[in-house]
Amino acid sequence: MKRLTLILFLALALVPARGALNTDGLPAGAVAIAGFDFATFTTTQLGQAVIKAGPINTGQNIDSKLAKDKLGIDTQKDIHAVVLGVYAGADGKVSDKNAQGVILIRGKFDPAKINAAAKDAKVPSTSAGKYQAWEARAFFEAIFGPRPKGDNGEAYLVVTSADLIAIASKDFLDQALTALEKNTKAELLPSEVRTKFDAAAKGWFFLYADATRAKMKDDSSGINDLTIVLGESATDLQLRIAANFITAEKATSIRKQVKGLQAFAMMGLMNDDDKTPAEKEDLQTLLEIIQKIRVGGEAKRSTLDLDFSAEKSAKAIGRAIEKAQKEKPKAPAAK
Repeated sequence: MKRLTLILFLALALVPARGALNTDGLPAGAVAIAGFDFATFTTTQLGQAVIKAGPINTGQNIDSKLAKDKLGIDTQKDIHAVVLGVYAGADGKVSDKNAQGVILIRGKFDPAKINAAAKDAKVPSTSAGKYQAWEARAFFEAIFGPRPKGDNGEAYLVVTSADLIAIASKDFLDQALTALEKNTKAELLPSEVRTKFDAAAKGWFFLYADATRAKMKDDSSGINDLTIVLGESATDLQLRIAANFITAEKATSIRKQVKGLQAFAMMGLMNDDDKTPAEKEDLQTLLEIIQKIRVGGEAKRSTLDLDFSAEKSAKAIGRAIEKAQKEKPKAPAAK
C-alpha cells in the first residue's frame, strides 16, 4: 500500500527513532489501527537504551535540529504518541490506489510557529473548515529537505491544537477533521483486543488489523484479524501476538510451521564456531529469545507470546545500534 506507506513516512519524519493506545478522534470504520506511545517507551529499559545509544545516522540528528529550529519541536520531548488509522477506499477495498489513512500525532506544539514556517516556505495549502491544511509532502520537504519519492497519493497536514497534529489523505481530510471536532469515541477495537491492549501496563506498540474488512486482492494468509502488543513489565520485554484464521485447519497449520521454524532456528544458533566473544554473546541472547517463544491457541485462533529479560534486551539493542553506527555508509565523495 504505497499511499499508506507515504502517509506513515510523513508522520515519522517528525518522530525520533525511540501505555495505552489512545484512539480518541480517529474516524470510525478503520481496517487497521497502529499506535506507538513514545512517552511510555522512553520510561522502559529498552527505550532508555535506544535513547542512550543515539541515532543510527546523522540524518536523524539533522532532522531533529531542523524540527527544533524551524518548528519549535523537540523530537525527544515534545512528541508523545502517534496513532495511525487505515481505511478502505470508496469501493470498500484496501489497495495502492484508493486506501485512505489518518495519523494523529499527540504532543506539545506551537501552532503559530508551525503554520508560519509553512507559509514562509510557500507550502501549498487549502482551507479545511477553520484550519489551514498544508500539503504534507511539500511541508516536510520544505522543512527537512528532499524526501524519498514514492506513490503520488496526496495527504494534508493540519495543526489542530497545541497538543495535536493530524495528517490525512486528501479525500479523507474532511472526515478526519470532523471526527476530531466531535472527539469521536467510536468502538474502534473489539472488546477482546481492547482488553489485551489495556492489560499492557507499559505497552508502547499496538497493532490491530481486520482483514475481513480490508478485501485485499490475492490475500492467501487466511487471517481474519491480527493483534500485536509490545511492552515491558518490571523485568521483561513482552510480546503478544494473536491471530484468528478463516479455518481451524489453517490455524493448526500455522502453529506447526512456527514451531518448526523455532526448532530449526535454535539448531542453527547453537553453532558458534569461529565467532568472537561478542558475537557469541549475541547468538546466545538470540537463542534464549527463540527458546522463550510460546506458541499456542486452539480452534481458529493462534497465539505467540514472549517474555524476555528487559535488561538483556536493552544491552542487545544497544550493541546493535552501536554496530550500525560504526558500519553506516560514508557519504559519497563530491564529484
